Amino acid sequence: MRKWNNILARVIIVLFLIHALMGSLMLLGLSNISFKPLSWLLFALVIAHGILGIFATIQAMKNSKESGKWYLRQNAAYWTKRFSGLAILLLLCFHISAYTTTVGNAFFLKEFTFGRMTAQLSLLLSIFIHLAVSVKSMLIAKGVVKFKERTIDWMMVLSLMMLFFSIAVVIYFIQWQV
Repeated sequence: MRKWNNILARVIIVLFLIHALMGSLMLLGLSNISFKPLSWLLFALVIAHGILGIFATIQAMKNSKESGKWYLRQNAAYWTKRFSGLAILLLLCFHISAYTTTVGNAFFLKEFTFGRMTAQLSLLLSIFIHLAVSVKSMLIAKGVVKFKERTIDWMMVLSLMMLFFSIAVVIYFIQWQV
């Protein structure tokens, strides 16, 4: 199960970066390409990844209960993944309904309020935290020998991408206010 969840996570990362890049370019008015099937595929994979994560958490909790040792400090990254993953799943509900609505067969933009902007930035932060604590273990599971160097590379790319996505959300909010 862990192997499949690891593979699923890598696919999700690639699809997320494509989705977020396309969405950011749309928010900035630089593109009008919307590939909804990619969005729904990404959503389905995130839900599957979440379900597998829930099963892994239940198993870990059973093992901890049997042994009587929780090792909360030693497993801080593990629990950070769980809580950030839960935050992602909850914030996805807001993300899906944040930008557009359908009336009949017509699409309309929703007013992009401060609350919607905050929810989108919170989603990005949750994803960043989830990825930041997962990159090292993902690289080790993949068998990367120089995982420390690769972790730094991954974090640099993710930081820059998340910064770009966040700036796009803030600029979109400012445009709604003007």
